[in-house]
Amino acid sequence: MPIAWFIAQADQSEQSWLKLDDLFWMTVLAVFALTIIGALVRTRQRDKCLKLLNDHHVTYLPVDGEPVWGDLYVTSSGLELCFDAPYVNRRGLTKTSTLVFKDELVKCLALCRTVHGLTDEERRQREKQIRRSFHPGPLRRIWRWFRNLTNTLRDAINNTLSMFIGRMSKTGAPGGAIHSQKGRLSKVGGTFIAMAGNAYEPLLERHIGKPVILELLSPGEAPHACSEIPGYLVDYSNEFIAVFSLSHEPLEQMSIAVVETTEQEGVRIELGESEFVITCTGQDPLVVQKMTTGDESVDLAVVLTCGKSLHLARGSDEPVTFEIERTRQIDIVCARSRARIRFGSDASRSERQEWHGVAPKMADSAPPDD
Repeated sequence: MPIAWFIAQADQSEQSWLKLDDLFWMTVLAVFALTIIGALVRTRQRDKCLKLLNDHHVTYLPVDGEPVWGDLYVTSSGLELCFDAPYVNRRGLTKTSTLVFKDELVKCLALCRTVHGLTDEERRQREKQIRRSFHPGPLRRIWRWFRNLTNTLRDAINNTLSMFIGRMSKTGAPGGAIHSQKGRLSKVGGTFIAMAGNAYEPLLERHIGKPVILELLSPGEAPHACSEIPGYLVDYSNEFIAVFSLSHEPLEQMSIAVVETTEQEGVRIELGESEFVITCTGQDPLVVQKMTTGDESVDLAVVLTCGKSLHLARGSDEPVTFEIERTRQIDIVCARSRARIRFGSDASRSERQEWHGVAPKMADSAPPDD
């Protein structure tokens, strides 16, 4: 009798404590839980650079197509720009805003903000953003350090998870359940880990809050291949980079009365039968502030970068005057696929007090002005 009992216990011990069905349902529950958590987080997760311009008057510049301007609202699934006034097309349809979905942001060149289009409350919010970004307090510094640490570990965790799933999918019967869920687990695992934050770039991190020069690629057939825009690096994410200016003082203010197609430094205005076309032809951005026809004025505050054009309807044959600024002082959030920080611009960083050197010629990447 004792011998039979021990034989029975040995047979039971050889059986796996974790059955195939148990492993399958545990995998399903894990996928289900991570999917719910990921969905909840994604509904509130917004790009931190785009979020800086939320609820402000901005100009949205696509790589191809005409600029759109209005009050910006940023969500986890894209952008909405509410127009300054309703637009009624020829079919009588009223359009008050435009939606840019997340998958369409790959076509984004930049979002630009100028103080001319902001309310007093929005100006105060902008000043608060600048203070917090350029002079962060201890808690903000600690949070940024923690976020950078998390971002640094993210790629390592992703690689480890992929290796684990690949290993388990090849290890006999228990791995069969995981193999059937391999694609789903990889997708959910990557989403879950991505909740921690955005990419960490040590080269950019040391320039946060410091003067830099942003190199922005121009679209298609622009007169210049790229523009150099000075400012202070505010923040960056996987997809976007934010550079703000402390003040928005223009290089030149122009009041142009249009009676025929005309061109001045950095700007060309074409007069057509039914519209005006204002094009930025120089490396310095333009701010089209106002259009005046007779006694009626229209506020615009539209920013144009090199190669971008603004089309405005011509309502009558009366003379029209445009108030335009040529400037280098704007707040800009660019797609990292179209822009990068090319140069630092903080002259106070040099530690060679008794060294009399010269800068390399390559630092002047732009052609000289005529």
